[in-house]
Amino acid sequence: MNRLTLTTLAFALIVGSWAQAQAPKPAAHAAQATQATQAAALEAKGDAATLPTPEDLIARRAVPYRPTITRDPFSAPSDAEPSNRGDLVDDIAVKGVIKREGRFFAVVSDSRGNVRFLPSGYKFRDGEIASVDDKAVTFHQWDPNSTVRTQFKTITKTFKREEGKR
Repeated sequence: MNRLTLTTLAFALIVGSWAQAQAPKPAAHAAQATQATQAAALEAKGDAATLPTPEDLIARRAVPYRPTITRDPFSAPSDAEPSNRGDLVDDIAVKGVIKREGRFFAVVSDSRGNVRFLPSGYKFRDGEIASVDDKAVTFHQWDPNSTVRTQFKTITKTFKREEGKR
């Protein structure tokens, strides 16, 4: 090596070691300050004996594993969920619409005979109510076994005004 390279290398080592010696140790200083603050706070309370020692902080302790989920780890999450929650769009019968506070609500009946007032945006197991107007209710229906909600079938269910039963 030439003399200029050796001189530059020696200068860089000297400056680097000097800068390292002059730099404050923030981690040690912060740890001492934090420990002093905690000790002062505990002494003010009268609990100076409960301050943990550094050995207590770094001690290894056995922590037992207690699983909270008991499902099969190799099954898909959709398989573990109950698949019979909620109604299907095909099982819904539209009976009419009502208008409350400027919004339309669909009057629907499910397969069990329950009648409900549902707004647009209501979610079913395989779809949702896209819109409600004074003549029909529009549903978006997708495959219940799929997670893709962008591909859907549009179903419009109209209702007939029923006269009173005689």
